[in-house]
Amino acid sequence: MDNNTIISSRGVDIPKTKMKHVRPLRGRFSHSRVDELLRNIYDADDYAEMKRTGIDKRMMFGTNPHYQALVMGEELVDQDNNILVPKMPPSLPIAALILPRLNETLSMEGAKDPGNQMGFTPNSNSLHGKLLHKYDEIVLGYASPTCSAHCRYCYRLDLFNKDTGKISVRPEELRDYILNYNNTLEKNGGIDPSTGERRYPIRELLLSGGDIMVLPNRTLYKFAVAAGEAGVSILRFGTKEIAFRPERFDKAMADTFRIIHEKYPHMHLYIVSHFSHPDEFLERDENNNYIPNENGPGYKWMDVSKAAVENMLSLSFVTIENQTPLILRVNDKEQDLRILHEECRRMGIRPKYIFQSRDIEGHKAFSLPVEEAWRIHNNAMKGLSDTARSRFSMSTEWGKIEVVSVLDPITDNTTDFDLLPMALQVAVKELLGDGLVIFKSHRSPHEARTQGDLIIAKRNPEALWITGYEDRIIYDSRKPEHQKYNGLVSLLINNFGTYLFDKREEHRRSLNKNITIINAA
Repeated sequence: MDNNTIISSRGVDIPKTKMKHVRPLRGRFSHSRVDELLRNIYDADDYAEMKRTGIDKRMMFGTNPHYQALVMGEELVDQDNNILVPKMPPSLPIAALILPRLNETLSMEGAKDPGNQMGFTPNSNSLHGKLLHKYDEIVLGYASPTCSAHCRYCYRLDLFNKDTGKISVRPEELRDYILNYNNTLEKNGGIDPSTGERRYPIRELLLSGGDIMVLPNRTLYKFAVAAGEAGVSILRFGTKEIAFRPERFDKAMADTFRIIHEKYPHMHLYIVSHFSHPDEFLERDENNNYIPNENGPGYKWMDVSKAAVENMLSLSFVTIENQTPLILRVNDKEQDLRILHEECRRMGIRPKYIFQSRDIEGHKAFSLPVEEAWRIHNNAMKGLSDTARSRFSMSTEWGKIEVVSVLDPITDNTTDFDLLPMALQVAVKELLGDGLVIFKSHRSPHEARTQGDLIIAKRNPEALWITGYEDRIIYDSRKPEHQKYNGLVSLLINNFGTYLFDKREEHRRSLNKNITIINAA
């Protein structure tokens, strides 16, 4: 196959999904329809303050009729008068997810390019900013620059605002990159000739953006052909559209997936959904309580959301996995998080990750401290089976780092603590007096050098990201082998000076002296 071949869908009858009745509304506050909608939601003074502080400059507003109906507590019907969203009380968590917040720009601390994603994009002029190759076995393509609504905490803010050079990729560019990369590795026995390091072939393609599912089915087909021609075994679609506009996942999309499967039966399709709160799919009564499921355990799903999931999972070659960040005022209640996991798993969706909110510009308006978020997630997972649990992780420059545990501080009441020498008590308190946080490298970039290793740090209840622990780390797997314990050594030196080391040297000299005397005798 010529690597320059343009992928076309000509001659293939790809069905269309009708979405005019749930068309998105996106724009700055100066957009007349956006302005009209927000004036009806906010107090006049609050809205004026938002305009003054430039909140829409940080991120434009975006919504659509389906999600806005959940925000406002309004009924939504389609062109045939079928109910898409029943009338329910307004959802505060859903509103907090997409409606601008007054405090978004109070602090613009944070990364313009969180996780240094541009550091993992090819340096070639033709591909720079179009794809992310952070983990050897998977490539992420920025397939779409837009979404049908805007999460205010979105970590792809720089893609929307065109701040860092991220742009959309064409299907054939992804195909050619994967083929060239894998061919180079094969020719060199699995070694990257530019670095001399062992690397792994690309086996998966993740289509993201923006949201890949805002694109028409014909375009999805073209990207799937690119993946099939590249020989990947798994094609993933990263999407919140199944929450924003479940109407998208209709029979036409299912038929499109069937056409893809018939052409590439070896390729499994994964939908990586972003359900963030049960209000996105469950029906509520007039008292805002979830309505029990009449036909078994759990709760009643909205018909359109249930149909979306069932349309996809009726296909044996499709899997749905769910991941979402934990966001202040959106899903920071243990019970909501538990129901989210229980209901996803009951419908056949696999819970995968709950993420710490990314350190984007303005993240302080959305982030909970790492340790508080861990506690919420850990408590929410109690009593759930393994099939319904997720990992609490941070997606960082150093890979996906799981927050494994938060250990309580040591105290004077600890059994036999008072039997330790005073100097050692002081050192132990310095080490364990704040408690510890245990991080694990769940997925490591490139050759996966640090995968499975740990980062151990003294607790910092105010930390919103791993950077809040950098001066408190006592073991750091990110460092070279001979530097991993530098934090611990520094702590001991600060407490003991060089006393322990001087005593060791004195002991060594004494031993050498004794050996000399014995030999002389």
